[in-house]
Amino acid sequence: MFFDKGKINISIQKTIFAPGDIISSNVSLTVKKPVNARELSISLIGERKSTSVSFGQTTSTNTQIIRVYDFKQQLDGEKEYTQGGEYPFEIKIPADILGGKQQMPDLEGPAAQGMKIVEEFAQMAGAFRPVQWYLLAKIDIPKGLDISKKTDISIG
Repeated sequence: MFFDKGKINISIQKTIFAPGDIISSNVSLTVKKPVNARELSISLIGERKSTSVSFGQTTSTNTQIIRVYDFKQQLDGEKEYTQGGEYPFEIKIPADILGGKQQMPDLEGPAAQGMKIVEEFAQMAGAFRPVQWYLLAKIDIPKGLDISKKTDISIG
């Protein structure tokens, strides 16, 4: 998208990655006139929609987006950006990014059975809410609109 100040782009060769892969690419920045910014960064972000239903005198549904992963890498620091440029980056996707099993306490008897049911239900509920993964390149402009670009990717 073009803004008064310029544009930013992420040029990746592929959009499907596996845990442990390295996303290696470039962010290109074009500015129309000099702009003061705090930083230029690239982030790997994972978000999941969560819906809750409340029952009472009226039934209400609340949907929110929960950020489950957020890794930010600074590509350049605070300065006046006077022209465009190419900023290479590499982000290593953690091998356990898709969520290894969390350790449950060792319990015995009915408590253990109850915890097992809760854990299984949580896993089933999560299966219906996939994580949306994306890269976000952003130049952080104080007291102004940031220039950003979001590119969807798949990790699986």
